[in-house]
Amino acid sequence: MWPIRSALFVPAHRRDWVAKALRVKPGAVVLDIEDSVPPAFKAQAMDCLKDEIAELRAAGAGAFVRIQPLYDGSPAEVAAAVCEGLTAIVLPKVASPAEIQTLADMLSYYEGKAGVAHGATGILPLPETAEGMYAGRDLAKASPRVRGIFGALSGPVSGDFARAFGFRATSDGLEQAYLASKLVLDSRAGGAMYPVAGIFGTAADDLAAVERLIRRARDFGYTGAIVMHPTHVPIANAVYRPTAEEVAYFEGLITAFEAAEKAGLGAVSYQGAMVDYAMLPLAHAVLAEAKRAG
Repeated sequence: MWPIRSALFVPAHRRDWVAKALRVKPGAVVLDIEDSVPPAFKAQAMDCLKDEIAELRAAGAGAFVRIQPLYDGSPAEVAAAVCEGLTAIVLPKVASPAEIQTLADMLSYYEGKAGVAHGATGILPLPETAEGMYAGRDLAKASPRVRGIFGALSGPVSGDFARAFGFRATSDGLEQAYLASKLVLDSRAGGAMYPVAGIFGTAADDLAAVERLIRRARDFGYTGAIVMHPTHVPIANAVYRPTAEEVAYFEGLITAFEAAEKAGLGAVSYQGAMVDYAMLPLAHAVLAEAKRAG
């Protein structure tokens, strides 16, 4: 399942929206019971989760559930979500490793009750607090369930990350470069190898701006993009799919290096640049992703 290159937010109380989401072929769907669900519909959203997860599982798509920040009702929310096919819980407003550990314990308990394999459910911490952003590596290390830090890249409309950090979001995003890079490094340094980026704060119909943000996320090192609108999913899928030119370049690099090895060389000039063993892992990774993407 991992890395998941694209995911689409869907309010969990809108039961018919899962089928609509699947039409655009996301790698996963984020079933939301937090910000996109009015308080009066929270219980309905929880009641829908297991059927929605089953639908996603049957379609071969991942299922994330964004619960509310930890509170007295969190056990009921986790219980409503845990079943076969649940890929990960998104924990918003997380500030400390203790919150991750508390959620991990809940998951262990409810996996046992549901007959789900222990550890099957991942955690994606969403550190929309200054404390959480600062402690990103500790969040990633808090549990083996953590698959990646959930970061964000924003257009000019500021959201939770901007308010917590204190920056004013702009279209060029220079003010976000430090945080975006830090959370990727924190995630990987903590052993959570699949940091993902939410794409927020830009007009839904400005597809060029959405593509710029997704490309920025990819280039910073995020392994996938989580988007708000169905029209953004094909963009994320395309950005993360290696191009024909990239495939040809890395196939040629591997061929050139194999010939160099046969000649007893550990480095070779390829298309004007010297390449050695350090370049091979990326070449193999790109070709593996191209094969996975078909």
